[in-house]
Amino acid sequence: MPDRAWRKWLAAHSPVKTVDVRQTGPDSLVVSLRGPLDEKSAERAGRALAHLLDAGPHQAHIDLTRAGDLGPSLTGAVFVPLAVAARARAVAVTVHHAAPRTRASLRALGLDRVLAHSDDTP
Repeated sequence: MPDRAWRKWLAAHSPVKTVDVRQTGPDSLVVSLRGPLDEKSAERAGRALAHLLDAGPHQAHIDLTRAGDLGPSLTGAVFVPLAVAARARAVAVTVHHAAPRTRASLRALGLDRVLAHSDDTP
């Protein structure tokens, strides 16, 4: 998985201030989201996260430590494209340190069936 390609794509297409990517192994990556997110940056983050799965990782860890509280619309904008891409590519996605409101939004949207949750640091 070419780490350079992810960074190049993110620089051109994503909310650079919102998304940090690091490769943690040959088949794993960690993406940290930084908030606050608005509707536009949430949609761009969702597209960026889905695109990152094109590189073929087997595991993706989404760290929300610095993302703040995401309501249902922002949670959907970020995680629906990611969940669709993860399911299509058989990538295991774990969401780390989601705020209570974000976790409730993931459950309400049914995304807790596709995305795992952990309070451990990725």
